[in-house]
Amino acid sequence: MTNINLNPTFQVSASNQALIQANLKRRQDFWLRPESIYPWWRRCTVKVLIVTDGGLNFGEGDFGLSTFVRVLKNEAPSRVRFDITLAHIRNVSDAQMMAGETGVVNRIKQFRFDNRAHFEAGMYDQIWLFGIETSYADMPGRTTTLASAEVNAIFAHMQAGGGVFATGDHGFLGQALCSALPRVRHMRYWRDFPSSDNNQNQVSMSGPRRNDSNQEGNDPGTSFSDQSDDIPQPLDLLLYSSYAGHLRSARYPHPLLCGRNGRIDVFPDHPHEGEVRGPVPAELTQKIGQVDEYPLDTAGQRVVPEVVAWGRVRAGNTTRGGGKIPTVAHTFGVVSAYDGHRAADKGRVVCDSTWHHFVNVNLIGILDEFAVPGESLTKLDGFLSTPSGLAALNKIKNYYTNIGIWISPPTKHSCFHRLTWWEIVYAERLVEATLTSPDIPLERIPAATLMHIGIHARDVFGRRAGQCQSLQWLIDWTRQYIEVSWLDPWDPTTSTRLEKGELPLPVIDPMPVVDIVLGAALVALRQQFPQAPEKLSEREDEVALKAIGKGAQFGVELASKLVLEQTKSFPGLFQRK
Repeated sequence: MTNINLNPTFQVSASNQALIQANLKRRQDFWLRPESIYPWWRRCTVKVLIVTDGGLNFGEGDFGLSTFVRVLKNEAPSRVRFDITLAHIRNVSDAQMMAGETGVVNRIKQFRFDNRAHFEAGMYDQIWLFGIETSYADMPGRTTTLASAEVNAIFAHMQAGGGVFATGDHGFLGQALCSALPRVRHMRYWRDFPSSDNNQNQVSMSGPRRNDSNQEGNDPGTSFSDQSDDIPQPLDLLLYSSYAGHLRSARYPHPLLCGRNGRIDVFPDHPHEGEVRGPVPAELTQKIGQVDEYPLDTAGQRVVPEVVAWGRVRAGNTTRGGGKIPTVAHTFGVVSAYDGHRAADKGRVVCDSTWHHFVNVNLIGILDEFAVPGESLTKLDGFLSTPSGLAALNKIKNYYTNIGIWISPPTKHSCFHRLTWWEIVYAERLVEATLTSPDIPLERIPAATLMHIGIHARDVFGRRAGQCQSLQWLIDWTRQYIEVSWLDPWDPTTSTRLEKGELPLPVIDPMPVVDIVLGAALVALRQQFPQAPEKLSEREDEVALKAIGKGAQFGVELASKLVLEQTKSFPGLFQRK
């Protein structure tokens, strides 16, 4: 949300100060409660289960997840509402469960995935797992990991389209909660790798090849507490492109790391992270019972996880007396992703190298070091300390909500897409663009006008949700009308063709065609609903989708005709002797 200066340096009259206050409230209302301004506005409810164990909790302490929970609860995109249930494997205190925090649907202590009062397939849309414990051998029915019945319950959730996020920290931390889960087990190292030899171990606490992402802070040298200041670690992102029009030169990150204001290329830092990975070939053909762990997509290709972001380790990092060997420079996987939606609507999975990207001590500062001589005071407030820190925090918060969107089941994405049409068609720019007299027949509107309406629509939604979210919405909708491999930079088929050099020449740009189809669909929707309804329900959605489909079909026929007419003129472009 755009900040408003409530204490400007220039003189402001009392009446204008009141307007500034009213405008701030207006912006806050639109951000948190858009339905208070637009009564027709609806949100898709996504049921979220967040589970942790051991010394991690949801409280206000350094290892608390309270900041992350509040971001997910209060800063979801305007078309989404996350209904959050907090769960802890152990019997922790009420304070460690955010007791008294409004907006939390439920809290469950001594949680079990095989207790049907706690969990069963279909109860939640997504599960977030933050593990620190290395074994549950002291718990009835469990061993080093979750019980088999618990693993089976989570797998049923995944097979039904439910999403999963999972993380631990260095070494074996998180093994108990996460390491037995299908797909998750192959997307991250859940124990020492390649061995426990400190000189070789890439996920150790103190060895030279540890994943030490700490950046030198605002005080001399490197120290452990640099993780709590306002300076984030930089990320290197996997970038995607297509082979059509402007998408040929565009480079998009994974949707998880594509923010409202650009690439999400910074994370909190930490002196010994874990590491994500992709499966080795032998793991890709494994089965869970009689079911492929990694099913094929509709083209017969196996859908596999991939690493989508890497961190960097500088040479010579220590922790100033912390007993850590100076590091060897290297890179390591920070985020991995599995798009199960491409494999017959299975659940998506995301893994992260460490929960230190989510806990309070790495976001809003440390509580237990108030008077260390010579240390920067930015470590007391973390990213809240400076404008540059706040800019980094905004990117990190966007990553959290992106995860919540991306791992939602296909049915929820259908809901997101439906509500997007209403959000776009009644945006101020589209109200003008889709005609002030919506009774003009669609057939009388020039193709150029329809194209510009489509361009405006993409820009309007892109400014609110980010360019990747806008493109994803467009791809998911247009696939019923247009071959989307021309458009979809994240389609594995596109990546394969790019790698092999099997690229069609960019003679024709499909984006004007897409924009004509989109513009025609929006005009048809506006003609069906000239005025915004007082309230929207599924009945209006059904009527709207029929109008959108009719308009889109008209746009396809119009655009196809224009393309054919123009391609016929191509021979005239060349001189013949």
